[in-house]
Amino acid sequence: MRRFVIGRGRNFLNRSHQQNLLSSSSSHCQSRFLSSTSVIDSPSSSSMAPTSSPAITVDSLNPKVLKCEYAVRGEIVSIAQRLQQELQTNPGSHSFDEILYCNIGNPQSLGQQPITFFREVLALCDHPSILDRSETQGLFSADSIERAWQILDQIPGRATGAYSHSQGIKGLRDTIAAGIEARDGFPADPNDIFLTDGASPAVHMMMQLLIRSENDGILCPIPQYPLYSASIALHGGTLVPYYLDEATGWGLETSEVKKQLEAAKAKGITVRALVVINPGNPTGQVLAEENQRAIVDFCKKEGLVLLADEVYQENVYVPEKKFHSFKKVSRSMGYGEKDISLVSFQSVSKGYYGECGKRGGYMEVTGFSAEVREQIYKVASVNLCSNISGQILASLVMSPPKVGDESYESYCAERDGILSSLARRAKTLEDAFNSLEGITCNKAEGAMYLFPRIQLPEKAIKAAEAEKTVPDAFYCRRLLNATGIVLVPGSGFGQVPGTWHFRCTILPQEDKIPAIVTRLTDFHKNFMDKFRN
Repeated sequence: MRRFVIGRGRNFLNRSHQQNLLSSSSSHCQSRFLSSTSVIDSPSSSSMAPTSSPAITVDSLNPKVLKCEYAVRGEIVSIAQRLQQELQTNPGSHSFDEILYCNIGNPQSLGQQPITFFREVLALCDHPSILDRSETQGLFSADSIERAWQILDQIPGRATGAYSHSQGIKGLRDTIAAGIEARDGFPADPNDIFLTDGASPAVHMMMQLLIRSENDGILCPIPQYPLYSASIALHGGTLVPYYLDEATGWGLETSEVKKQLEAAKAKGITVRALVVINPGNPTGQVLAEENQRAIVDFCKKEGLVLLADEVYQENVYVPEKKFHSFKKVSRSMGYGEKDISLVSFQSVSKGYYGECGKRGGYMEVTGFSAEVREQIYKVASVNLCSNISGQILASLVMSPPKVGDESYESYCAERDGILSSLARRAKTLEDAFNSLEGITCNKAEGAMYLFPRIQLPEKAIKAAEAEKTVPDAFYCRRLLNATGIVLVPGSGFGQVPGTWHFRCTILPQEDKIPAIVTRLTDFHKNFMDKFRN
């Protein structure tokens, strides 16, 4: 039957192709006739035709787009992709045999395996007809089958290919709210949750709502994840930087934030919000709860919206530190809905799950009036809804298998194996950086990155200037061309003027880390010898 249908389809396509050729030929003859007639009627028409210009040029683009930059996928990555193509088409064309991507938090692209329970539930939800098959019981765990039924019952029509409510499927938001409540010990309302395609669209949404003009400012940490500078630029606002203290392990001092706030006010900037990334990106620090309390008090006193980027909440590698959500901290201080406006961001892309391509996440919005919430919902509804697979994953991340579930032990083994390996990789790379001449690297307490500082020789800085590039980008480009290792220059994240850094992920698989250390060590020694003052 399948061969018959395919054969019928081929015959139909062949007939259609022949008809198109005839039609094309006829149109071509007709156009030739008309054009020749046109030439006879007006012999000079071709010479008189005005010179056409492009409908759009770079100079005519929205200047906010031109101002926006995103270093994580910038020039260095473009060079890496070219080198990778050269290695594929001409093996042995370089001194290295593979590109080692240490530039972006994309775990599964570097070999990290997805969590089995999460993928089983997703598969069953996307193909529900197999739930009724007897062989399914032997292929999938009992709790993944049960969870899939629960989720499908929450989706109108059990259709994962249909639009959902613009905030996300209500039953999934119920699950997420229950997960937040279990994590924090304080109530969470599913109506406060907006499911989004990862955390990035949620950040864009809040910037769109908060920024009215370039006179509106957003306090951002420096170094910062370039999403924030890019989003502020795209929406026409002003980034107000506050500098993290590298000498104290990238500490966040409210006195520094206060100083930058007052400086912005003196320039006529109305500061609307404070961004805090915890655990830090690109800096990898985990805030102490006492520090978080000071930040909450600061935002309350100054009337600022607190934008809490908490996407690395599962990535804490040191026993002396623990993740505390800003929601938990503010509620433990006795502050409620009327005291502080807080937006918390979470994503399925990070943690131990690393499901970047599934584009799932949410923001929890608290401390806003009903009128403001209506506007937030309106902006969300313009995008219709986030993708359903991402919504399902967000609910699974906040409600994984529990003690007694069939998948619990295998889930814990997978989760703990990933997190313990990340901790080992972080320590190995940290030690390697600190062993190199002129490089210092703070302890990797959390997240997925290290942000070492490099003291570049004056001769290297002059060489960078001659090539019209910033010194840390000069270093990273030469490293890539010599070793195939992809790092991101610190200038793409912001840094104290006169200092140079780069960001390195800890995500290449553990068996690749020794090669990275060896290549980096050899390159750095040669680089320093070449440019030594």
